[in-house]
Amino acid sequence: MHSSVVARRVRARRGFSILELILVLVVLGVLTSISSGKIRDVMVQQRLYRASHIVQTNVEAAWAIAARNRRPIEITWDPTGRQMRITDRAGTTNFRRTSLGQDPYGLPAGSVTFSKPTLEIFPNGLANDTLLITLSTTGVTKKIWVSRAGLVQQR
Repeated sequence: MHSSVVARRVRARRGFSILELILVLVVLGVLTSISSGKIRDVMVQQRLYRASHIVQTNVEAAWAIAARNRRPIEITWDPTGRQMRITDRAGTTNFRRTSLGQDPYGLPAGSVTFSKPTLEIFPNGLANDTLLITLSTTGVTKKIWVSRAGLVQQR
């Protein structure tokens, strides 16, 4: 008789009580709410890092395009469309166009600033001026400094 009572108790306990399930859901909810803000910040920072690398690559490519084509090239920044373009001097030929306001970068308005709206690069490897490009969001700032001789540094 004693073994049948123990067997009945074991069989009767085949799952979780509603209290245990609610407790697990509450703990998961708290952990999710704590980590969701951090995950979003990390994703925004990664977008900023990717955008800074693509901007640096495009600026370096502008010097190569000017030398290869043996004619001046312009790097222009459109703050309203959040678009960086590499074109010929007349603006008729687009060599590269990068939209930083759309996916995969999705940077908000005002998060990208160029010290000058246009930089002209000559075929001899010199530019008409220096350029400072600043990308910032959620406390993270990346600066891309471009010298007249085409040296591109990311800070």
